[in-house]
Amino acid sequence: MKIRSQSLAGLIAAAALALASPLVMAQGMGQQGQGGMGMQGGQGGNPQMEMQQLQQTLAETQQQAIQNNPQLEQKGEELENLVLDKMESAGYQPRRDLETLESAEERLRDPDLSSEERQQVIQSEDVQQAQMNLQEAQQAVAQDQEIREAQESLRDDLMAAMRQENADIDNVIERMQSLQQQMQQQQGGQGGMMR
Repeated sequence: MKIRSQSLAGLIAAAALALASPLVMAQGMGQQGQGGMGMQGGQGGNPQMEMQQLQQTLAETQQQAIQNNPQLEQKGEELENLVLDKMESAGYQPRRDLETLESAEERLRDPDLSSEERQQVIQSEDVQQAQMNLQEAQQAVAQDQEIREAQESLRDDLMAAMRQENADIDNVIERMQSLQQQMQQQQGGQGGMMR
């Protein structure tokens, strides 16, 4: 299993898919709500806990689908390169920014890092700048027709493969989306403004 660049690939895939994918949106939204507050104990219907379980099911199904369909990974890499090339054409340097984030990630894997040191890495100026650059670059290519068609095609293939792994996956995604709305309403619409 090649986990080495998993999160890096995930980051670009997220950048590549986020524009059109309910999966990535559902994952991102669920995680930004009161992080670490999942232990509110006692209440049986805790949407936060259910959201985490659904996310886990989704992530595992997605991973299985990609492992069992190597062509998906290849298609994802082609999309990734297309996105990066378009970003470069628009005047950005996404590959350099991704290297910055990858080296930060390497440091964060050090089990001896204190939580303060972790914060320093995450909040360091070059990491923050790289993330901002990538966000801007992503917005710059968001409407590109070629990227949108490639995303659409990859998403359809990924969903088809995920349905083979888990026939209930559409229900999982629907449930995540309704929970997401429910959680946003509970927060008085605050959380939704953070992206």
